[in-house]
Amino acid sequence: MSLIWELKRIDQCTPEDVLAFCKLRTDVFFLEQAITEEEIDSHDSHPATEHIWCRDGQTTVGYVRVVRQDSAPPDDHGISTSIGRLVVHPEYRRQGIARELMDRAVAVCGSEDVILHAQTYIRDFYENCGFQPVGEVFDEAGIPHIRMVKRAGS
Repeated sequence: MSLIWELKRIDQCTPEDVLAFCKLRTDVFFLEQAITEEEIDSHDSHPATEHIWCRDGQTTVGYVRVVRQDSAPPDDHGISTSIGRLVVHPEYRRQGIARELMDRAVAVCGSEDVILHAQTYIRDFYENCGFQPVGEVFDEAGIPHIRMVKRAGS
């Protein structure tokens, strides 16, 4: 497997780029996980959002995004930079792609504190990436989540 990695803001993406990573996201989140809440949102088209994905040939096999907001959402502990929508194609799981996506996303965040909403069943994965849980488990899209933070420099 020889992966091709991409890091772009929305104005740098081609329509084919956007269709490819949105298809992967919807295939996993809608079809596999049966999430019925909004998948494509205003963060996707925000000029500061950074999209990171990889391809194996023409197949998009992994994706994650880094979102920077002007102000932190109320429950996000004053942190306005988040990592989200981490997804790996089912046929490519357990090959280190998720970890590489996270490493690249954290690198994009640089010296910023960063938060994510982790599905609780993969909390250990995020802890291994340097994130620490904060707060209580909460429901998001019908799935238990926990907020997790990685402080700058940790």
